This record gives sequence, C-alpha cells and structure tokens, in this order.
Amino acid sequence: MILMGKKRKLFNTMITAYILFTLTVGVTNSIVAYLDDHVGAGILKKSIVLLPGLSLNSLIEIAIFALSVYLYSRWTSKRITGPLEKITDAIQKMRKGEFTQRLRFKADYELTLIQEHFNEMVAHLEKTEAEKNKAEQSKQRMLLDLSHDLKTPITTIQGYAMALQMGVVDSPEKQRRYLEMIYNKSVIVTALVEDMFQLATLDSPDLPSAEEQEDLAELIRQIAIAHFDQFEQKKFTLDLKIPSHRVMVQMNRNLLYRALSNLLSNTLKHNPEGTEVALSLTDTDEAVLLQVMDNGIGIAEELKERIFQPFVRGDEARTGEGTGLGLAIAKKAVELHGGKLLLKSEPGKTVFEVILPKN
Repeated sequence: MILMGKKRKLFNTMITAYILFTLTVGVTNSIVAYLDDHVGAGILKKSIVLLPGLSLNSLIEIAIFALSVYLYSRWTSKRITGPLEKITDAIQKMRKGEFTQRLRFKADYELTLIQEHFNEMVAHLEKTEAEKNKAEQSKQRMLLDLSHDLKTPITTIQGYAMALQMGVVDSPEKQRRYLEMIYNKSVIVTALVEDMFQLATLDSPDLPSAEEQEDLAELIRQIAIAHFDQFEQKKFTLDLKIPSHRVMVQMNRNLLYRALSNLLSNTLKHNPEGTEVALSLTDTDEAVLLQVMDNGIGIAEELKERIFQPFVRGDEARTGEGTGLGLAIAKKAVELHGGKLLLKSEPGKTVFEVILPKN
C-alpha cells in the first residue's frame, strides 16, 4: 500500500509537470496566432523573410516559446534547488555538531520524503549526542566519587598505620583499637572495589545469560533468612507475603540474588530502628511482581530521579553506610533479566518494585 501510494504521488507530479508544459506550448501558439491576425495590418501574414528559411512570424514564435520555456525552467529549478540548498546548509551545520536544525519547506513528494527522513535522522543524532554527553558527565562524576570514597578510608589506614609504625601508640588497648580501625576501613575499601567490579561486570558481553528456570519464591525466602540477624539487631519487623507454590522464572541465580539482597540491605542501612518492612511476591501469567516496602524516612524528592545512578546516597555529605553502588547494581541486574526496577516513594513510605517477565 505504501509503495502504491508513492507511485501514485510520483505519477501525479509527472502529470502536473506535463500539463504545465503543454499549457506553455498552447499559450505560445495562441500568442503567435493573435499577433499574426491583428498586428501591423497583416504584416506577419506577408511572412517577411529575415533569414533564408526564417520568417518574422517564425522568429516571434521561437522567441515567445523560448521565453516561456525559460520562465517554466526557472520556476521548476527553484522548486528543486531551493530545498536542495536548505538540505545542504542543514548537512553542513550537522557536520559541525549542530543537531537542532530541522528542515521546513514545501516541495514535491520526493524532496518532502527526504526532509522527513533527514529530520528523523537529526532528531536521533541529537538524542544520541545528549545521551553521550550525559554518560560522559556521569562517568566523570563517578570517577570523582570513587576517588573520594577510596581516599577517605585509605588516608585513615595510612594515618593509623604510621602511628603504629612510629611507636607513638604506647598502650596495648590503643594498639588494638588502631588495628581494628585499620581492619574496618580496609573492609570498606574491599567492598567498594568489589561493587565496582560487579558493576563493570554487568556491562560485559561475556556475562552469563539468564538461562535456567529457578524458583523465585524460594530465592526470596533464602534472602530474607540471610538478613534475619540484621533485622533483629535494628529491631525491624519483616512481613513476608510469598506464595506457597513455586514461582518459576528464567534467571541468573547469583546475579538476581545480589540484586534483591541489595534492596533489603538498602532498607536496613537507611532507616531507623523499628522500621516495618514488607516483602511481597505476586505471581501472574506473564510476569512476577516483587515489592520491598518500608515505612521509614522515605527518599528525598531531589534524589528520586538519580537514585539508581552509581554513588548516589541519601546523605550528600557521603558519610553514610554502604558504597552507593547497591541500587545501581540492582537496577542493571534486573534489566539484564528483561525486567524493570521502579521506585515509588512518599514521606513515610518507600516501595521498590521489581517486575520480571516469565518468558
């Protein structure tokens, strides 16, 4: 149907051009006939010969026809060269990196089609360039955050280690505390490096795909059990709403375990004692819906748009627990399973939703 429409428009364009050309010839003949009948008391009828084989009336006919052809040619060329000049100008601007240019002209079907495709291409390039710039800014910000998060514990480790090395720590108790501080800071550095490695691994094409059918309900139970002691220590209450039957989902088990575990860890780290947490799993024919809900402090409005970006934490001073990579890892891991990780937050309530397709 689309091809037939294009052919019909092209046919109509050719018919229009042919009619205009025919009208040009007809008008020329009419003018010559009028002059031949009315000008100079029949001077043209005498067929004055100016050159061998060329009379005055023939010369006038040729001149009028040439003028008509010239005017028609100028009109036709303007309809073609005008849009082409605009296309050329837009391409030159595009080569300079200006992707805001859009073509807007009226022309025949073919040039209008070029205009539409050009505008679509430039819009795509503009979007790609914006995403590239955003990714570059995110990369720069991530490197700055990484250097900050590594520098702080490493500087602390160096300070305590130097104090021990120089013998300025005189009591065994103080030595023990210094060594414990060094160990704790080294744990932070190790966790940060491991999370960075995990995040980089998720972008690798060699990452094993989700090829195995696993019971998601059982996986969630295991994650809840693994975090039970932390819930007890912070006096959290955990309400589990998991189907008793198996909920089979195609997954990379280790990767999905890490993603869902990060969601629970995030709830534990950033909420006060006594927070109520609900973990529910809903099974449908096409997908499963997992919700991690809490009635804690919520998430600040200005953080909602970038909460899944690396190194984003609730405290802008960057002094809170964790590496700031947990939610970024969780989001990428869920997306690698063809799913979505969404945030729904309001004061006093935070809900992370994981939607995973069954097929």
